[in-house]
Amino acid sequence: MLEDVYTFEDALVVGCLLITLLRHADRVKMACLAQLVNVIAPIMTENGGVSWKQTIYYPFLHASRYGRGKVMHCSLQSPKYDCKEFTDVPLVESVAVWNQDIGELTIFAVNRSQDGGIELECDIRGFSQASVIEHTVLVHSDLKAANTKAEPQEVIPQHVQGAKVDGGLLFAPLPKLSWNVIRLRVEP
Repeated sequence: MLEDVYTFEDALVVGCLLITLLRHADRVKMACLAQLVNVIAPIMTENGGVSWKQTIYYPFLHASRYGRGKVMHCSLQSPKYDCKEFTDVPLVESVAVWNQDIGELTIFAVNRSQDGGIELECDIRGFSQASVIEHTVLVHSDLKAANTKAEPQEVIPQHVQGAKVDGGLLFAPLPKLSWNVIRLRVEP
């Protein structure tokens, strides 16, 4: 049986797509994932056996869990690169979501740089008493790495240190080729 496997690279693409959907939440009222289990799905199973999460599961989980509230349209400045079809493509894609009900601001970011980490600097002066709850990163040294039945946790999110708020600015290191979720406790 041929097993459909999503790679870490696929997780980065899904992360960018989710950021795009969030940015356009004023027009996109509903978006669906075609299959939830098996056949191109984020969760794979074996009849009468085990289940495991594919790499694409994690950006979808994070966006579903923390992408609730009001999308904040951010002005992004990022280093750029050129590719075959486009010029001036930003290395960093990001969006912020303000969940007033629970007092959290969540920043989703993908660093597409193949050369190194980039420090995200975000002006959050519109929110008082901001503090970092957590910075979660999905990163792997091999873009083709995948979670499989034999290696179900090859690519999993990690909580990292280093994100901090100073003088109304958030500073967070984004490792090269990474999906990032930075959650902040804030007051409006």
